[in-house]
Amino acid sequence: MGPVLVFGHKNPDNDSICSAVAYAHLKNLTEPAEVFLPARLGPVPAETRWVFERFGVDLPDEVSHVFTRVRDVMTERAISISPEATMLDAGRLMRQHDVRALPVVADGVVRGLLNVTTLAELYIDETDVRGFEALPVSVGHLASALGADVLVGDPSRLLSKGVLIGAMEPESMRSYIRPGDTLILGDRRRSQPMAIEAGVACLVVTGGSVPAESVLALAAARGVAVITTKHDTYAAARLVNLSHPVGGLMDTNMLVTSPDMLLSELAEDLVESPHREALVVSGTGELEGLVTRTNLARNLKRRVILVDHNELSQSAPGVAEASVLEIIDHHRVGDVQTSSPILFINLPVGSTATIVAERYRELGVEPPVSIAALLLSAVLTDTVLLKSPTTTGTDRQVASRLATIVGVDAVEFGMEMFRARSQGRLFSAEEAVRTDLKEYRMGDAHIAIGQVETVDLAEVMEHHSELVSVMESMREARGYDLLMLMVTDVVREGSQIVAVGRRRLAERALGVDLGSGSAWMDGVLSRKKQIAARLLESAGG
Repeated sequence: MGPVLVFGHKNPDNDSICSAVAYAHLKNLTEPAEVFLPARLGPVPAETRWVFERFGVDLPDEVSHVFTRVRDVMTERAISISPEATMLDAGRLMRQHDVRALPVVADGVVRGLLNVTTLAELYIDETDVRGFEALPVSVGHLASALGADVLVGDPSRLLSKGVLIGAMEPESMRSYIRPGDTLILGDRRRSQPMAIEAGVACLVVTGGSVPAESVLALAAARGVAVITTKHDTYAAARLVNLSHPVGGLMDTNMLVTSPDMLLSELAEDLVESPHREALVVSGTGELEGLVTRTNLARNLKRRVILVDHNELSQSAPGVAEASVLEIIDHHRVGDVQTSSPILFINLPVGSTATIVAERYRELGVEPPVSIAALLLSAVLTDTVLLKSPTTTGTDRQVASRLATIVGVDAVEFGMEMFRARSQGRLFSAEEAVRTDLKEYRMGDAHIAIGQVETVDLAEVMEHHSELVSVMESMREARGYDLLMLMVTDVVREGSQIVAVGRRRLAERALGVDLGSGSAWMDGVLSRKKQIAARLLESAGG
């Protein structure tokens, strides 16, 4: 199975990304048998990029969904075979590794597929020794299948006529031989030179017998190949059918898929395919794995750990079908359901990073400086420099402990981070609205609340008309009844509330006048506790 993905919510904020990276780091240290991979569900906020760059940490990759992909269930390191190998080689390889199919690979690129059905068709028909007319075979391939030695002739010479068994008297046998045929016979001293003179292309001598020197000399003079095998004539005749090279019998119309294709999209094609398997191939044609109907039947799911959220609407598409192993969060309990009990830590603290930092302490692991810096930055952004009403004593203790590890003053570090958010960047109203946007249901109303934090409120509010225009367009496109943006001034410790849509919903819940489109709310720093909670309480009342 693939790695366990650890990620936060859509439109990730600093806490969401930093907590995912830190928790994946902790899990990799404490559970080395597994691989935990941090991820994110959206663009990187400016302050997040700043702290990652400052402490030399790689940003996690962005994932668009957690639906089960082909790569999540495929058999990796699939056993393959060369098109130059014989069908006998293929059969032995299948038996050795207990597989029903072999991808055919040459020069690192997939050329076809050989399955056990094709092999069986060649071997089961005991009444017919196939000739080489339809598919020529080299002397070398024939010798390989028979475990034989080439006594005379060029191993690369192609045999392209019939195959006969020399079980008659020489005079009777001669009438059956056509020039270019291959003749299988035992230690028949009179028949061997007769066959060479009749024009056979290859003489297969069974039972380990070696023809007389005069026969070998005659064969060399006539350009006839002579090989000797320890098999008896019956066994040799059976094995002739398996001397064909794989490349001539492989299926080139096999089912091919990419590793990132959704398994649900492949499943129907694979079930309806005459084959039981699909080849997983990279964009450059290299074999990456094999998917069988057995893989489908196992119903494997992507494994995930959710941090900083526990609602389907805020998670990655496909999370309802994934296997959620753990949830680490500080928000209200949402609607994520699991099929079995899991570790679910949900604490009323100001930041998910606080919970993650506490897990390090509980498990006896001290985070390295870089991870401690990420966690500290997340605590400070989510608690607005420890000033938000959501801030708890635990948040303050964790921030102090992390600041000591990093070797910084927590408040100074936080102010520097907030200034880095807008330093040297052109203002984007769309980015301000979209970057940290969360959706809620308030009765029948669909509401979204965004938040942008700044050390200079006036600088952001200069773009009020741009913000309103972007918000109106987004509200119409997404069907929001009410769209709000909190422009939080971390220095003045309050927020300017900008609203579009059904503003009366906000006015009743918050007790403000939004007639001009915005209003200042002193001391309001927390979206969760001071805005969303009051809206939801108003709907319930």
